[in-house]
Amino acid sequence: MYLTVTNQTIVLGVTAQKLPASPLVGRKYIAIQNIGNVTVFLGNTMVTADTAGTGGFQLLPKGTWREEFTHNVEPWGVIASGSSEVYIEEGK
Repeated sequence: MYLTVTNQTIVLGVTAQKLPASPLVGRKYIAIQNIGNVTVFLGNTMVTADTAGTGGFQLLPKGTWREEFTHNVEPWGVIASGSSEVYIEEGK
């Protein structure tokens, strides 16, 4: 059971952004849903929007990525061009 759940929508662009910028302290899970119409690339601070070695996990339009953990995870996201939104939910 989660005692606290937060959510927010973030607009991504061509520069990698931390998702979310200020994580929920003590969070136990994060879910990111691509609510835009372009592929979102998830990875670390150096993630790129391509299939190169630094290219991230590809989150297709309307797709969701969820991770449960007991340590600090800091996903970053980027897209190839323009802007697009992701929905983020965190719980603890």
